[in-house]
Amino acid sequence: MRFDRSMVDERIQVMRLVREGVLSQKEAAEKLGRSVRQVRRLAHRLEESDDPVAALGFQREHAAPNRLGDGIRERVHDLVQAHPGWSTPAIREALEDAETSPLPSERTVRRWIEGARPVPAVGRREQPARRFEAPRPLCLVQMDTTSGQWLTGKRSAHVIVTLDDYSRAVLAGRAVDADSTVNNLAVLEAAVERYGAMEVLYSDNGSVFRTTRYARSRFYSYRPEVLAGEELTQLARAVSELGAVPLTHQPGNARAKGKLERWNRFFQARVLPEGPFASVPALDEALQHYLVYYNQRHVHRIIGCVPAARLEGHTPKPLPPGSRPLPDICSLLETRKVAKDHTFSLDGVTYQLPREPNLVAFTVELRIRPGATIRVWHDNRPIAELPHGDPTPRDGLTVDQVLEQILPRITPKPPQTAPGATP
Repeated sequence: MRFDRSMVDERIQVMRLVREGVLSQKEAAEKLGRSVRQVRRLAHRLEESDDPVAALGFQREHAAPNRLGDGIRERVHDLVQAHPGWSTPAIREALEDAETSPLPSERTVRRWIEGARPVPAVGRREQPARRFEAPRPLCLVQMDTTSGQWLTGKRSAHVIVTLDDYSRAVLAGRAVDADSTVNNLAVLEAAVERYGAMEVLYSDNGSVFRTTRYARSRFYSYRPEVLAGEELTQLARAVSELGAVPLTHQPGNARAKGKLERWNRFFQARVLPEGPFASVPALDEALQHYLVYYNQRHVHRIIGCVPAARLEGHTPKPLPPGSRPLPDICSLLETRKVAKDHTFSLDGVTYQLPREPNLVAFTVELRIRPGATIRVWHDNRPIAELPHGDPTPRDGLTVDQVLEQILPRITPKPPQTAPGATP
């Protein structure tokens, strides 16, 4: 136990009662946990000094028996100067390799390192994060993914979450097996379907949210729009169609969306101890159960109420006029040119369009929901809805069908005899 100011204050109060005759030296010794002889010494020191704090404070007149020599501390300082990026365990291992005796503890080395490292310049010192809060519901929505080996067999899983900055409510969340564009679009669709479109979607610089250029890559050639950061990803395009603004924070500044990062810690502390989970659906079930508790029963320390209370009375914002339906907005977007046989190809599969309207040589817009449907649009009109992954049967017969069904029924004509020839 270290001797601190509170212990000095206790000594001053007790010794003041002794001087006033309220307490005897024996009673004072019992309260302070000291002997009567030690209390008598404190009384003499208090009488001879004008400063009670200095008189009753801890006074050591000899070095501690376990004090390390100054030479060891100088070695630590030299290692810090030679290797400023080394951690405390690394420097202690260097002392151990040099057969330093006695070897200081890791806590002591850390304390010496803090005193040996130079103080960074004021201009380069990391500035504290500014606290901010959106002025109303869905004015600013944060989106992020947290990942880990949360399934049995040390298999990885991902949790994608959207959080309203004003209410701290989780608008939608889903446990998935991959942090893909399709899964992020599904979470975005669930949030917008229930609460309406947001004004700003705030995220990090992941490839799902922002097209990035890998400087050392030699396998891709980027257009000027990509290099300038103007090329939208599928998710950023969907956010723009919702009438919202996709916004990414500066690289390496994860604390900019600290509210959502804090929720990730909540999730890891409250839900994951129940695991590992047998499958992604089992993890998603636990996540959905916790989201109900968090939004409706968890009292947030900063706002002083449950997150759902701040969403009461919120009216969902409608989609912009003339926009696609929400399921089409939150789908993958591709374009194809219709071939002369009224078909288009996607991922090696050929799809047949209806005969009307005639779209040969026109470019159509495909809204793709992988594994489900493809909705074909042209000139702001829905043309067809086709099953994704299954080729559409053509209206006419194929060559194989003609050979199998038509040709065997045709009777060959008898040979004709020339006029005047003998049969």
